[in-house]
Amino acid sequence: MENDLVKTKAKKSRKTPAAGIGAGPIVVAEYGNYKIRAGQLNGEFVARAFPKHSAKSQGLMAEAKGTSEADAIETLKSLLSERETNRTAARRWEARSESSVATQEEFLEALRQTNLSASQQSMLKAHALAGEDGLVAVSIMNAGGYKSQDAAIKALAKAGMLLADFIGLDLSEGENNGPETALSVLGYRSTAETGVPLHLILHEELREAVWQTL
Repeated sequence: MENDLVKTKAKKSRKTPAAGIGAGPIVVAEYGNYKIRAGQLNGEFVARAFPKHSAKSQGLMAEAKGTSEADAIETLKSLLSERETNRTAARRWEARSESSVATQEEFLEALRQTNLSASQQSMLKAHALAGEDGLVAVSIMNAGGYKSQDAAIKALAKAGMLLADFIGLDLSEGENNGPETALSVLGYRSTAETGVPLHLILHEELREAVWQTL
């Protein structure tokens, strides 16, 4: 019995290593689309950014060091803010969709972190395969497995809104802020004529991002 008592005391005295960056306490914060965790790692204060949203990929997005957890977090926030500014400046204007087009890097991150449905992913894949030929409404419907073209287009527009929200693209407001505006995040019509059936061509940046991630 004495041996059993010694074993019990020994078990109680063991310390479980703290989960996270290091053995000390972990400080958690949020910034934009990221969740930040800061702590000590090998004697240094490190802050790391991870996706905040429930996502397919939960990998490390960025990190920074500082003189304390708080300092490392502020340094990381500055880094993320600078990256966002540079990305915004790198966007191009697409006259055919009358919209600002996100960079390939932005689309890539958004596709990895945004919870698109299987149907939405299938429609984007089909568009990427079609390249500059694009897809007409009936092909979009078939790619998504829908029974109506309207339902397929609405679902595709919803994907555009989700990506725009993650990236931080400002969609125009007013009467035109509907499916057409959301679709402009993804691509542009093959013709500028109004009142004709949809024939959508994905932006090149998005096509390349889809190739890499979906």
